[in-house]
Formats: sequence, structure tokens, C-alpha cells
Amino acid sequence: MAKIIILGSGVMGTSLTVPATDNGHEVLLVGTPLDLDIIAELNRPSGVHPKLDEACSNRVKPISFEMLRTEHFSEADMVVVGVSSPGIHWAVEILNQMMTEPRPVAFVTKGLDPAATGLATYAETLPPRIPMMSAFVGIGGPCIARELANRQPTASIYACKDVGVAKHFVDMMGTDYYRLSVTTDDAGVEACAALKNFFAIGVSAMQTHYPDRKRADGQSKNPTAAAFTQASLEMARLCERLGGTAATAFGLAGIGDLHVTVGGGRNSRLGHGLGAGRSASDVLSNELAGETVEGVDTARALATMLHSGGAAAVRDEDYFPLASAIMDAVLVEEPFRFDFATLAVR
Repeated sequence: MAKIIILGSGVMGTSLTVPATDNGHEVLLVGTPLDLDIIAELNRPSGVHPKLDEACSNRVKPISFEMLRTEHFSEADMVVVGVSSPGIHWAVEILNQMMTEPRPVAFVTKGLDPAATGLATYAETLPPRIPMMSAFVGIGGPCIARELANRQPTASIYACKDVGVAKHFVDMMGTDYYRLSVTTDDAGVEACAALKNFFAIGVSAMQTHYPDRKRADGQSKNPTAAAFTQASLEMARLCERLGGTAATAFGLAGIGDLHVTVGGGRNSRLGHGLGAGRSASDVLSNELAGETVEGVDTARALATMLHSGGAAAVRDEDYFPLASAIMDAVLVEEPFRFDFATLAVR
């Protein structure tokens, strides 16, 4: 039996308590300053997470961040950061305040960081910022939190430069329904985790931009499939520019996660609005008001990389046509347009 700390009681952080406790581990689930209502609900008798269908095991102890102590980290065997990208600075601050002994830390946070080279993954930028983090582990792959919480078959990938650390985490977390693989390509997994949100916007736009009224769902399939393939190619090229391996984009961390994200969620909903001819600001200020749409953050980060001059090819219309179309729609408020003549047909 191990002791695990999960920072962040959102849907993903809380869903990870399910395989952990099914394996007999004890979990300290720490709510962020934005999670006070969730922690209060989970501490009620028979309390259920507001966005999950599964009640927490009695092996889970939900606490607010104000109750967190250094001793909790000293006793922990494993630390997981389950916050979204806007919360990463808070998580880093907590880790630096509370973690006084070396520990490996796993991250489900998806995002990209500005760096001296223009842009980098968390695998590169977080280790220097957290002195007591003995190893960085990136968790990626197609995982809808509610499905994992309900023990639906789920495959994910754990990445660490030290493969032994990744395997140790997998041994602790893997179950018959939560199937895990390992890789040393932490930069590639982190790059894909962010990029798939961005590309899901463009792929999802095809579902509404080319309607088929005779289908039950009203969507043509050929344009979406073509854009999905284009997204995988562009994701592989950008993955390499961010220090990863192109092959990672064609596995769980890339096309697997992209498939799930296109299937639903905030990035997909933004794409549907763009495909229907609406502006990004219209969708973001109405049905997505107050929501974190991480693909938009990634678009801004890619623009930073562009302006640094380190990867100007990202705007090459012949090489990254889908990325260019998404950035124009999200950042410049242009109507979403994707010229199928630019497809890299293979």
C-alpha cells in the first residue's frame, strides 16, 4: 500500500483516485482555491463529485489546500498534479513550499510554456522550477475523466526520462481497466497533450462546416477524417520542434487523445462554432463563457513561438495549413477557412 497526494480535485485529479484506491493505496485529494465547493461536497456523507458519477472510496481523504502540511509530502510515495494549465503556477508554489524531500511528480496538466527558444513543454520548464522534484512524469493519452471514474476501459501513457520511475508509477496505478504504457519521450507526450486540444478545434470545425442533412448526426465524415489525418501530420512536425519524437504523435498521446477530444469537450464545442461560421469571440463569450479552453491557450503559445523566429515554418501555409487556419480563426478573428487543396495527401 502506498500513500499518494493528488493536487487538484477537478474531474481528472479525482478520477485518478479510482484506480489508485482499487489498488489499495491511500489518497490525499487536495482541493485548490477554486475547489472549495467540491471538497465540501466530497466530505459530506455519500458525497459525489459534482461532475463525476462515482463516489470516492473511503481510502480517499479530501482536504482543502489550507490543510496541507509538509508532513503530508514527507509521508507520500507519489505526488500527482491534476490542475489545469492556469493552475500550474499555484501547484509549483505549493510543491516548493511543502515538498522538503525529493519526490517524483506526475503531471496531467496540459500546456506549453514560453522559453528562451520561444516555446517549450512542461517537461523542460518545470524541473528547474521545482528543486525537490526528483523526476518529472508526464501523463498523457485518451482519458475522459468520468469514464475512468466509472472504470470504463482506458489506455494512457506515462512518460519519464528515467523509465524505471515511469514503470514504478505504472505498477502503482495500472489496473485491468486502466491500461498503461511507458515511454522516455516526456517532451513528446507533453507536446501532444497540449497540441491535441489545439488541433481538435480545427478537426471539430469540419463536423459543422460540411453538414450532411441525411445523416442522423448531420455531419459529413470525409472532411473530418481528412482533417484528422492532416492534424496528426502537423502534430508530429510540431512535436519534433518541441523536443519530442514524431512517432509519439501517432500513438496514444497524439492521435489517441485527439480522437477523444474531437468527440466532445470545450475545444470541440469551439470548433463546432467556428465551423458554423461564428467568430471565436462569440463562442467564447457565450456558451463557453468562464470556461478554460486550453486549445486557445496553445494557439497563443504557438504564436509566441512564431514571433520568436525559432519556428517560422509554423506559418508556412504549405507545411502547417490546418494550424494556420486555426490560429487565424482563434487569434485574428478571421472566419475559419481550410483549403483542402493544401492537404498533405498520403
